Amino acid sequence: MTSSSNEPSKSKPSLSPRRRQLETELDNICLELARRERDERIRYFVPHGGQAEYIKLIAEPGGFIVISGAGNGWGKSEFMIALFAAVMWPALAPPSFAHATFSDWKHPKRARIYSKPAELEEIGSLQTAIVKLFPKGKYTSSKGRYSYPNTFKTDTGWILDLFSYERDESEAAGPNIGLQGFNEPPPEPLWKEAIARARAGGIIVGGMTSLLDNPWVVSGILEKANGKDIRVRYGNACENCKQHGVNGHLEHEQIEKILSQYDPDEREARFSGKPLSFSGRILKTFDRSVHVATQDIIPPASGITRYMVVDPAIAKPLAVLWAYVDAAGSLHIYDEWPEFEFIGAKDSNLTVKDYSDLFKAREAGAKIETRILDRHFGNARRTLGGKTLKEEFDEVGFEFVDSYAMDPATEVETGILKIKEYLRYDKTKAIDSLNRPRLQISPKCHNTIAALERWSRNPETGKPLELYKDFADLVRMLCMAEPALETASTWRQGKQPYYGVNS
Repeated sequence: MTSSSNEPSKSKPSLSPRRRQLETELDNICLELARRERDERIRYFVPHGGQAEYIKLIAEPGGFIVISGAGNGWGKSEFMIALFAAVMWPALAPPSFAHATFSDWKHPKRARIYSKPAELEEIGSLQTAIVKLFPKGKYTSSKGRYSYPNTFKTDTGWILDLFSYERDESEAAGPNIGLQGFNEPPPEPLWKEAIARARAGGIIVGGMTSLLDNPWVVSGILEKANGKDIRVRYGNACENCKQHGVNGHLEHEQIEKILSQYDPDEREARFSGKPLSFSGRILKTFDRSVHVATQDIIPPASGITRYMVVDPAIAKPLAVLWAYVDAAGSLHIYDEWPEFEFIGAKDSNLTVKDYSDLFKAREAGAKIETRILDRHFGNARRTLGGKTLKEEFDEVGFEFVDSYAMDPATEVETGILKIKEYLRYDKTKAIDSLNRPRLQISPKCHNTIAALERWSRNPETGKPLELYKDFADLVRMLCMAEPALETASTWRQGKQPYYGVNS
C-alpha cells in the first residue's frame, strides 16, 4: 500500500549555525591531532622510568657532563634524539622535558652528535630515530660529502651536525657547541676536543655501554663523576622491560634471550650498563676445568719459544712465571716461583745473585728467548745514583726487556682485556683443536691459578684490588707481549752470485 500524497514528508532537521561551527572546529581539531601524530611525534614521546630519571639528572642546574651508563636495550639512541628534539623545538617538547634547562636554553644553539659510523648511516639507529621524532617541515638536512644526512638546520635557529668516530679529531675543531651527545664510548682524543667545543658553555650527554672499546672512559669519565658538574647514572636493561619497568617496550624473555649469548663478564656489563671494570671478580671467564691442564705441563724439546716474566714489589718475594708459546700461538704457563703461597709471604731477603742462581736451577739449561721485567719497579733506583734492578740482573747475565708501556690510566684495564682474549673460546661448542682457549696453566702453578680465579675489584670504586694482583700482573704482562714462535732465519743460496760474491 502506497503512502498518501497528503502525508507530511520527513526531512532531516537543519543544524544551527553554532552547531555547524562546533562540528567544523571538531573536524579541524581531529585533523590537527592526526597531523601532529604523523608529523610531530616528539610531542608523544614517553620515557621509561630510567629515562625519566636521566632527564631529571640532566635538567638539574649546574650539570656539564651527564652520562647514562645504560645497558643494551635501554633505548640510548632514540632517547638521545628525543632529547635533542625537545631542546631544539621546546614548543613541541613532551611533558617529561618540561624543565627550564631545556625550554630556556642558555648556551649556543649549535648541536653535535658523535657516534660509530654504522649508526649514522640512513638505516642506522640514529637516522631512524631522527626520521621518527624530528618534526616534519620544521628542518632541512644536507649530506655534504657524506652518504647520509649530516647537517640539520631547524626553524628555531639550531644547527646540528653528526660526527663519526672514524673521523680525525682535528675535524671537530672550530665552533662553540652548546649541546653535544655521544652514542657509545668515544675515542679519547675526540672526547677532549668535544670538551674544548663547550668553551662558551653547554651540556655534554651520552649513552655508553663500556665494554672492550675505549677502556679509557672508565678512568677518564665515569670515575670522575662528582654528582655536581659531572654526573653518571647507570641503568639496566630491565628499565625498558614491559614486565619489570615503567613504560617499558621490550619483553623480558627477549632481553634474557639476547643476554644469554654473552660470557658472564660481558653479560653483566650489557645488562647493568656498568663497565666491565666494575663487575666484581675480574676474570669471570677463567675456569679451572678448562684453563688448567689435567697434569703438569712439560715444555716440548723443540718447536716452542720460552718466556719468563718477573714482577718485583716492596717487602715481597719476586713473583715469577715461565711460559712458552707454540706454533698455534697458544700460551702455556708451566712453572712459577715462589712455590709457597705468595699471599701474605714476606720478603725472602734474596740478593740478585741468589735469584740468578734460583732461575738457573729452575730453567735447567733451557733457553729463555724473552725475559720481561715490570718496567715500574725494574727501572727504579733504590738509592740516589744507584743501579736499577734491571741493570743489576744484567750484570749477572740475565737480560730483561721492559713490560709494555702505555698511559697509566688505561694500562691495567687494557692488559685485563688482553688476558680475556687468551681465555676466550666458544662455550656453546665442544673444545677441539680449533675451538679452544689460547691460555693453559700447569696445575702446579698454584699462585697463578689463585690470582686469575680470585682477583677482584673494589665494589665502590671499581678499581682492581691489590690482593692477588701480583701473579695476575705477570699474566697481563705476558699476554700484552703478544708472544709468538720465533723461527730461525736461514740464508738460501741462489743460482746467481749476491752483491758481487760468487756462489
